[in-house]
Amino acid sequence: MTAFKYWLLLAALGLTAPAWANDFQYDGHNSHDHAHHESADANTDSSALPTGALLTRTDAINTALANGGEPIVADVLGVVCDFCATAMNKIFSKRSEVAAIYVDLDTKALNLVLEPGTQLSDAAIAELAEQAGYRVAAVRRGDAVIGS
Repeated sequence: MTAFKYWLLLAALGLTAPAWANDFQYDGHNSHDHAHHESADANTDSSALPTGALLTRTDAINTALANGGEPIVADVLGVVCDFCATAMNKIFSKRSEVAAIYVDLDTKALNLVLEPGTQLSDAAIAELAEQAGYRVAAVRRGDAVIGS
């Protein structure tokens, strides 16, 4: 049940929604757009900004790398909860270029490995992140994200 439908049900019953329900905004779509998104303006706490993290290794990421995929890490503004990660996973998993994905909430990074021989431009990554409700601060690729 979406947060909006939950809120409507509570309203119909004459009940008050819990405090977390106020974080969700309904825009006519079943999207993930809630109030704790961050922006990179002067009012943003610098500790909330992306850190330039290295690729987070998961079994799927390691398998995709072993198969020759290109590693990519995108620093994403506003990724702070499991719902954020789910929104990013939903958008990027639909792309045939993406062999593996992991959203690291600790580093606020979208970790991708592309299928061998495919490409996904920085602009395309930024556009897909925007579809999920987020902004990309930086995209790094290849050895720069692998570390030593």
